Amino acid sequence: MPRRRLAFALLLAAAAPAGADTIVKAYNSYRGPPYSDGNSGLAPELVRYVNRKLEGRYTLQLVSLQRRQLNQLMEAPAGFDGVALFLSPAFVGDVPRKRFHWSPAFLEDSNAIVSRIDNPVRYQGPASLVGLRFAGIYGNRYSGIDEYVGKSLTRSNAPDAMSNLRKLVAGQADFTVMPLSSFRYLRRQMDREKLAVGQLHLGDKPFSQFGRHFVLARGAGELAAELDKIAAAMPCDREWRRIALRYQFTVAACR
Repeated sequence: MPRRRLAFALLLAAAAPAGADTIVKAYNSYRGPPYSDGNSGLAPELVRYVNRKLEGRYTLQLVSLQRRQLNQLMEAPAGFDGVALFLSPAFVGDVPRKRFHWSPAFLEDSNAIVSRIDNPVRYQGPASLVGLRFAGIYGNRYSGIDEYVGKSLTRSNAPDAMSNLRKLVAGQADFTVMPLSSFRYLRRQMDREKLAVGQLHLGDKPFSQFGRHFVLARGAGELAAELDKIAAAMPCDREWRRIALRYQFTVAACR
């Protein structure tokens, strides 16, 4: 290569942003609606939205996997490489936020107890669950429930929240815990499948409340700073609010 061309190429490389052309895997462990529904859903919309905001400095590439697979990646001895979507510290045992880097919350959500109308669970503490059959999702951690599995209650697992609603309607479980946002959205799917929503009882108060974040390895540097900036602005962004509301989510307060 002539010296002039080489010098020009080196100049362009030096001027390019540090993360330019860097592909980053974005892991989504919510494999059913409203997060993932074929080629649509909130997860692909979130990735497209963030990529527009990143403007080529980085490019997120969506990867869907089971929660237990994501847990393995995040706990790998070599460290976590990529970004996990929609998680909250309690989901991965990092309430002190010391193991991972957590962006500002870009969605607000809560977990609700869903049970059968003919045997409603009105949660007042662990004693409310004695002798019941709990329907969970493979790899998910349920603080306040897991501690009692095998002692005062039993747990069976399914790949997604919709499968657990089907189990409730069929009488194969007594209750499940799921995001209120998911329950609102999945009621439409239950109608399409002609499943009787009227057989289900939604708890009177949230089982837990939490925000949803981008999660990266500590020391993720520039990428973490970019995603922090995007997440902090999302609650005030009309485009993001329209996307979130379309999927029955509550957006974090605009400040």
